[in-house]
Amino acid sequence: MEDQKKRLAEMLTCPVCQDTFKDPRQLACGHSLCMECLENMIDHSSDIPFRCPDCREYFGPYIGVQKSYTLASIAEDFRENRRRRDEQTKSVYCDCCLAKQTLAIKTCLKCEVSLCKEHVKDHHELPVFTGHPLVKPLNDLQERKCPQHEDEVLRYYCNTSRRYICNVCALESKQQNLATEASTVLRRQLTEYMDQRFEMLKEQMKESSQSVKKLQEDILREKQKVNPADSPLNSVTVVLLCLWFIVLYYAYSYSVENQTLTVALDKQQNRVHHIYSTIAELLVDHPVKSHKPAETEDQEMLMLDLDTASPFLGISTDLQTADRVKTKITYPKSKNRFDEAPQVLSSWCFSTGNHVWEVEAEGYWDIAVSFKSIQRKSKYNSAFGNNAHSWSIMHNGQGKLFAYHNREKTVISQTLQSSRIAVMVDFEKGTITFSAVESKITQLHKFKAELTQPLCLGLGLYRVDPPSRATIVKAS
Repeated sequence: MEDQKKRLAEMLTCPVCQDTFKDPRQLACGHSLCMECLENMIDHSSDIPFRCPDCREYFGPYIGVQKSYTLASIAEDFRENRRRRDEQTKSVYCDCCLAKQTLAIKTCLKCEVSLCKEHVKDHHELPVFTGHPLVKPLNDLQERKCPQHEDEVLRYYCNTSRRYICNVCALESKQQNLATEASTVLRRQLTEYMDQRFEMLKEQMKESSQSVKKLQEDILREKQKVNPADSPLNSVTVVLLCLWFIVLYYAYSYSVENQTLTVALDKQQNRVHHIYSTIAELLVDHPVKSHKPAETEDQEMLMLDLDTASPFLGISTDLQTADRVKTKITYPKSKNRFDEAPQVLSSWCFSTGNHVWEVEAEGYWDIAVSFKSIQRKSKYNSAFGNNAHSWSIMHNGQGKLFAYHNREKTVISQTLQSSRIAVMVDFEKGTITFSAVESKITQLHKFKAELTQPLCLGLGLYRVDPPSRATIVKAS
């Protein structure tokens, strides 16, 4: 966007005065310059033939020029927009200075505040603000709010509706797509079932027709043998009527069953849409808080950060469970997302105190503690334990356990009797301990580390078979 603005500014710059065109005139060679600049050049050219300042082409004693109305209009609009932007920038004040009005030099799009030179230092120096985008001061932050969800900022562009949407809108759109897919699958299954029933009915009608035809042939043969006076016409009529009633019965049964299945399909669709509508309403009424909880709160439920979830992980609506999926999920693009490694981080990260997290896991899983600054876009270097920013234990789905850190692998001799793992972090001592929660706590592995950055809980699920799943069950 900035490159486009610079390119437009260059195209609208007069080659003489190096300012935006004012009353531009086009020469015969196709280049333009301001009328005032053209007159000054002609006045100072004396006996020297006039030359275009761009291509240096010579002109005769008569210089043909014409006013470029389109270029003049574009230049005027550009000059007016630039003036408005400059005024907006000058009138933006720091939101953290309460005693006096101090001009802001940056606006944080994630914190949604404008900051002066003094208060912006924390965003540049503290690791907790890593990933917070800083832009030129903006005074239209309120206009960037979602009109449906006032607490959310417009972050994504929707190609379908051709407008900017917030996180909640994106989640609602995803849930609606899931409901539509479920309805489509259900409709296809019901259609296939009805087609099978229709084919069975056709077979039964065909068999009935063949029986009637055979009966008619038998009757004709009998008529040739008996006296015409004893013709069994009445009996044949009765038999044909009976068979016709049978055919009508099957046709009526098929019609009734078709109507019943259609009603069942409509009810199921309404139920699916109601379920996802309820989920969306709950998420809107009780949005997930993104701030860090107070250190004094115990048993605070830790949640997964959907913004970091790999496309190969499905996240539950309560943000507690991750499942490994075979088909990639279309999540909104994010620089915080694990694009290649099937992993996810917790939404809250901690830099002080003691913390204990318990996770229930099954299949081929990886439970880790990671710095928030871990690389997200590489398949190998982003994997937990394959770098200096994470510590993990891995279960290969066949009962074997391994500890990983900075690409160093340690075999764990213990075998798991339970599916629950406890992760204990002590910032003061600089220790990370993984234990099995069974009838008693059994230590599996202990890391000694320099904990210099905020730590998050991480979950990795690397296999679809066996089915891999992990759930956060407790945090303190």
